Amino acid sequence: MRQLTCLFVKQAPCLFAELDFPTFPLPPSLDISNCGLLKPPFLPPPPPPEKLLWAPDIYLEKVVTLYPYVQKKDDELSFTEGVIIYVTRKYSNGWCEGVTSDAEGLFPGNYTEPLH
Repeated sequence: MRQLTCLFVKQAPCLFAELDFPTFPLPPSLDISNCGLLKPPFLPPPPPPEKLLWAPDIYLEKVVTLYPYVQKKDDELSFTEGVIIYVTRKYSNGWCEGVTSDAEGLFPGNYTEPLH
């Protein structure tokens, strides 16, 4: 039968035990003692999109022009490609009535596509 021998090692004295280090409280962001209690900062909601002063309050849809068009009559719109039009009325003949940043009037609906 073997006999077990236990050795006890005496620890060396801590050299820093007698030094008096000042203790500073950790800022709340670094203090981990209350990790579960802190809530993440809340960001403010984004601002609402700016309302265009020329845009009507009520409209059927927004469209973008695919081709340029030069008005043939005084009540029609002229526009270049890429202009946004707020459609306020649609007619059975394919023409529409709408508002751009420059004017309002009739325009051919087949020169536009819906803006999504």
